[in-house]
Amino acid sequence: MEVAPGQFAGLIGPNASGKSTFLKAVSRVLRPRSGRVLAGGKDVWRDLSRLQAARLIAVVPQDFPRDFPFTVEETVLLGRIPFVDRIRGERPPDRARAWQAMEATGTLALRDRLFSELAGGERQRVVLAKALAQSPGLLLLDEPTSHLDINHQVEILDLLKRLSRAGGVTVVVVLHDLNLASIYCDSLHLLAGGQLLAHGTPGSVVTRENVEAAYGGRVIVGRHPVHGCPQVTLVSEEAGDGRDVTLATGAQGTARAWPLPGSFRVHVVAGGGSADALMRNLARHGYPLSAGPLNAGDTDWQTGRALGAELITIPPFSAMDKESVRRAAAMMSEAGAVIVAPVPFGHGNLPVLAAAVETARSGTPVALMDAGQATGTRRDFAQGRATALLAEVTQLGAALLAGPDDALAWVRGLAERRKGIDP
Repeated sequence: MEVAPGQFAGLIGPNASGKSTFLKAVSRVLRPRSGRVLAGGKDVWRDLSRLQAARLIAVVPQDFPRDFPFTVEETVLLGRIPFVDRIRGERPPDRARAWQAMEATGTLALRDRLFSELAGGERQRVVLAKALAQSPGLLLLDEPTSHLDINHQVEILDLLKRLSRAGGVTVVVVLHDLNLASIYCDSLHLLAGGQLLAHGTPGSVVTRENVEAAYGGRVIVGRHPVHGCPQVTLVSEEAGDGRDVTLATGAQGTARAWPLPGSFRVHVVAGGGSADALMRNLARHGYPLSAGPLNAGDTDWQTGRALGAELITIPPFSAMDKESVRRAAAMMSEAGAVIVAPVPFGHGNLPVLAAAVETARSGTPVALMDAGQATGTRRDFAQGRATALLAEVTQLGAALLAGPDDALAWVRGLAERRKGIDP
């Protein structure tokens, strides 16, 4: 296991997987039975004295003793002990470094208060200031955000990120929040049962397979809408309406739910976020989805990807090509049902609406969402052609649905009827 200089590395894994033990081995608290711990090319147990190690490595532990009558400033100055002369004590540069650390962590205003009187989040920031006052080359942190509110979590992790980028400090942090770890860490190391299960970039480590193997729960792994990194959503058997949901592997290592043998798939004609609530409602109740063509990065594309839908993806801001429309038509013909979301139609996406009309003509159940506008002109940006196609598919018997719940009831009825017909 290797962490490059100046890198922000995260240790993740369930309780008792070895994360804290790893930090103790690196910081000379627990001597490893085998192997070596190298910092800057030197073995921290064989080549460095305690003083040399203390000048190189700083630690922010899970728990820090608070039952002693030190002020915040005195507590932060403890970080300067490896550099202080035993006779002369602290010098002005030591106090200046302590003040810089308190300013960086937002604790300077607390400097005259007793450490024992502080709230949990305040104490955590003071302990971090003590570590920063040590001017370390390697900073080890064991769950530094565990007692912080969400705003201070971001502030602390932003500070650590700046230290690694601009200050050249190597940061190794234990985090239980997989989403924060994915956002901030350059690399992640997933531990389970005392073993290194996976390591690499957040995108390669935080997958459904890895998370479920390490933690044992059921999750959906999607993408952060701003940062593009993995984001983990827990799936509970008890939350929601209490339906039993069985997860299976979906696209890009995400997860999706399958309620029925034979998998009654619904194809959604979507775009621009028009099908977000619809797809979430259907997936939550166990119906496998397909959608497209959709531009990469589109809101509905992101939702479908997070839900494990089978997607037809085209480049951003581009019109649908013949091949993507052909694939969409094939998906529709093989689906149990097709739902056209309240998408604005122009020349770029009109071909998929035409494909939905042909699907209805061939006998596949088709429905139009937002029935009040289904045959109107408010969605037509194709000089009346979309209005004509919507009217045609309605004449062919398309169901008119008022919203996501109406769509769910329609799909459920179709699926139950098919279940009764199929051998």
